[in-house]
Amino acid sequence: MAKQQFNKLIWLVDTIFRNAPVTFAEINRRWRAGDDNRSDIPLRTFHNHRQAIEEMFDINIECDKRNNTYYIADAEGMLGDKLKMWLLNSFSLNNVLQENVDMKNRIVFEEVPSGVQFMDLVIDAMRSGRVLAMEYQAYNWEHSKDVLLEPYFVKLFRHRWYLIGINREYKAFRSYSLDRIKRIALSEETFNFPRKFTPQDHFRDSFGIIRASSAHCPQDHYFTGSIPEKSSFTFQSKGDCRYRELC
Repeated sequence: MAKQQFNKLIWLVDTIFRNAPVTFAEINRRWRAGDDNRSDIPLRTFHNHRQAIEEMFDINIECDKRNNTYYIADAEGMLGDKLKMWLLNSFSLNNVLQENVDMKNRIVFEEVPSGVQFMDLVIDAMRSGRVLAMEYQAYNWEHSKDVLLEPYFVKLFRHRWYLIGINREYKAFRSYSLDRIKRIALSEETFNFPRKFTPQDHFRDSFGIIRASSAHCPQDHYFTGSIPEKSSFTFQSKGDCRYRELC
């Protein structure tokens, strides 16, 4: 699906979610407010979008025929879906800015690191069980290194995307910040993703991307991602392990 079409579907979900119950006329008013060059969404196109949203996101846009308004069915259930809500929240802010473009110079954002251009390839590797071949340079490395990684999942932490998986050389979990990847490609090697594995269990009782483990103490090697400016590490001893914390 084209990016423009995808964005339009997300805009529609967000607009109805934030303003429900909302009429079709109000939806079009808000659509035109985002860009002076926009024209009304035809009713048939709107219903086609509703169907596409249901098929793609499993989100149902229902109509209350008593007053011809639209709303999200099971909106409370959607609030519990972290991926859907992250997607909606990201586009929601963009929509608010478009509707209030005259105030854009008074809204200050934190700089977002690069790396998201690799996301499609990473997800493709996770879906197909392909090992990733990367050239990676961590913040504290003098030179980049070649890495073979079994990609298990990605995690957003402090506005940075991290790729977490099994490093083939060390046969252990490592995390890699996407904005520190210099090159990445699908290798010919494959791996089997454990059916019972979940990222939530993996990071239970942990902070961010630093996984606590009293048995093997992997923290000293685990944080291989980029370190934000004006940040530092402190170390705390606990038994035979040394715990690394991001400050």
